[in-house]
Amino acid sequence: MPSPAPPARSPAGEPTGIAASLNPEQAAAVTFGDGPCLVVAGAGSGKTRVLTHRVAYLIEERGVPADAILAFTFTNRAAREMRARLQRLVGERVERLWVGTFHATCLRILRRECARIGYPPGFTVYDREDQSALLKQVLRELDLEGRAEKPGFFLARIAGAKNALVGPDAYDAAAVTPAERQAARAYRAYQEALVRQSALDFDDLIARAVLLLEGEPAVRQRYAGRFRHVLVDEYQDTNHAQFRLVAALASAHGNVLAVGDEDQSIYGWRGADLTNVLDFERRFPGAAVLRLERNYRSSGTIVQAASAVIANNRLRRGKRLWTDAPLGVPIRVVMSGDDQAEAARLAAEVGRQVAAGRRRSDCAVLYRTNAQSRALELAFRHRGVPYELVGGVSFYERREVKDLLAYLRLAVNPRDRVSFLRVFNVPRRGLGAQAQGKLEARLAATAETPAEALRALAAAGELPRAGAGGAAALGRLVEALATGADEPPESLLERVVEATRYLEYLDEAFPEDAQDRRENVEELVHAARVFAAEHPGAGAADFLSEAALVADVDRWSESEERAVLMTAHNAKGLEFPVVMIAGCEEGVFPHVSALGDEGELEEERRLFYVALTRAREEVVVSAAAFRRRYEGGGAGELSRFVREIPGELVRWEHPPGLGREAPGGRSAAARVVRGGSLAPRAAPTRDHEAVGKTVYHDTFGRGTVVEAEGAGAALKFTVRFAAVGLKKVLGRFLTPDE
Repeated sequence: MPSPAPPARSPAGEPTGIAASLNPEQAAAVTFGDGPCLVVAGAGSGKTRVLTHRVAYLIEERGVPADAILAFTFTNRAAREMRARLQRLVGERVERLWVGTFHATCLRILRRECARIGYPPGFTVYDREDQSALLKQVLRELDLEGRAEKPGFFLARIAGAKNALVGPDAYDAAAVTPAERQAARAYRAYQEALVRQSALDFDDLIARAVLLLEGEPAVRQRYAGRFRHVLVDEYQDTNHAQFRLVAALASAHGNVLAVGDEDQSIYGWRGADLTNVLDFERRFPGAAVLRLERNYRSSGTIVQAASAVIANNRLRRGKRLWTDAPLGVPIRVVMSGDDQAEAARLAAEVGRQVAAGRRRSDCAVLYRTNAQSRALELAFRHRGVPYELVGGVSFYERREVKDLLAYLRLAVNPRDRVSFLRVFNVPRRGLGAQAQGKLEARLAATAETPAEALRALAAAGELPRAGAGGAAALGRLVEALATGADEPPESLLERVVEATRYLEYLDEAFPEDAQDRRENVEELVHAARVFAAEHPGAGAADFLSEAALVADVDRWSESEERAVLMTAHNAKGLEFPVVMIAGCEEGVFPHVSALGDEGELEEERRLFYVALTRAREEVVVSAAAFRRRYEGGGAGELSRFVREIPGELVRWEHPPGLGREAPGGRSAAARVVRGGSLAPRAAPTRDHEAVGKTVYHDTFGRGTVVEAEGAGAALKFTVRFAAVGLKKVLGRFLTPDE
């Protein structure tokens, strides 16, 4: 096993130099010698500090050139934070470092090596919406019309294959069922369409880079020889392709330092391979394993609660997360009658925190699924609480932004069929569905660019007379943009806006929210201008690469005076003074899809652990007895994860009807929660939050709840329906009626 290089020490035995400000465990990781090393870093243990100081140590004390160091981060936001910290540690040398996400780094390599994979320098990167549009076209050409309306089935399988580095041939050879054979056909045709359009999707970025490095020894030696040290953040969330990429880039020197925490592995649903952490020593023989277990972020109560919950997982290396911070306030478990009441209480909680001296942006509401955001948004608006929804429709996914970026993409890649079809009749040019059908048919039968195909159709008189002028104008614009592809991106965008009269189009097509859309256009041009200022000499292709890789959470700024609403997944890597976790019921968190699978249930528990450990000072755990459109699980049954928190760390809060004092001084709610349900286990009662509410049943129609009985999966309501009178119905078959 490689030996850690001992840190320089003062006569008193304390670390000096770069390691002077670190605790002993952090210093050991930062000053580790050569060879592979896994740093198991618990939540809030200072892993970013370790990574940045490791880079600084290599440069300042080991004499490693900055451009011989490669650091992978999981998000663009993390990359920016790492660069900012490194700027303070190593100054201008940070500009020579390769620091970025896996996708950004692979894109950087592929832009340089594009000729080796048969692509032009200006190849397009397709996001999820672009992928879906292309796949729909492919499925129509394959006569899979029914599938074309729901391409997600195929996209998931194609992504899984690429993340596992399984190409179309191998996928086809392994296909057995009819669905698999259909997916194999779609995969092959989709990949061929990408090649024709000089486009790569997100999964291609990593897969193509790996295949290039593994398949061409000279290329691998050039990059592996250059990068003498490879560092990886959030290693627990890497997939098989990312592991192979790291292995290829470290093949010359073997110097891999990976920082990860198996207890925070939450992306198995999109291919993350937990065994990358669990089997690190087998995959990198002779590796050292170091641990960071001291939490610097959270109160003692939060650390103890999170540790108790995650201890119920079996698939883990095991660690003892600890802190010397004070216990602080208890975990508050807040129980509400339904999801609307829950949302109202959480909105009011933000107001309470502000009254206590905190900023709104100190408060984050986390939830398991995007569907939960609707009730929260309504409640926050109703109470006038400013908020920011992170992870909704991303800025770069907004219609007007996508339209203008499509024109920009055509400037650097005239073969981009998806982008051409997006702006084919935007703004309106008199080119309807019939004209588009003819264009698609010609593109499928020829090797022409979309502009060439459109020109040929016009020359043959196959376009409607009303659209002939618009088609000619579109062709001229695309050609003009192509000749100016090296211009600053904001100049090209301004030219498109002017040439197409795009702002006037927004006024006519979207009168209700035209101003908001205009502001998005202005923001896009501003973003392009800022990018050009920060990257002198960069062109449209560079700006498009940046835009393709930015997630909504990367654009979020905690300086805004707004509360934050986001999924627990999106909160990864962030922290807040106050975290509120909504929907802590069985079937919601943990999600209903995980209830029958131990592996998926453990990932749900890891996600809950991540949610808890985003908080620095206070956690509010919220659950509702009656949730609209609740499917599966038990209606109103408290999440097992909440029940795994030691009772002495919890303070229960409940609505009227669940809080009457019971014999012995314990509230009825406390008795019920101990059994795992939010609803009393007594005989039928009218003292329930749902009583008096209007509900809807698919068979009986609308009715009013008059009584409740039972709990959990057996929670049942007596409802007076207008059409059929009194009926007893299980809660999960009722939907609150608005």
